[in-house]
Amino acid sequence: MTADLQDKIRQRAFELWQAEGHPEGRDYEHWLKAEAELSAALNAAAARKAPAKKAAAPKDAAPKAPAAKKAPAAKKAAPKA
Repeated sequence: MTADLQDKIRQRAFELWQAEGHPEGRDYEHWLKAEAELSAALNAAAARKAPAKKAAAPKDAAPKAPAAKKAPAAKKAAPKA
């Protein structure tokens, strides 16, 4: 975890603590909630930046018919002795 990310989590946890009226003994809960919020925000941002996968373009040609079966090859005659 980078120091910048830790600072953001710390700040958000502090904001949550303040919003809840400064309760004692819930620092870990606030940290985890802040961490989850920031993680979700980062994942959403990454998803928006990722290039969308292109759908396969339809082929103009009609599907090919199955190939005709070939006749079995003729056996070579054994040399006469």
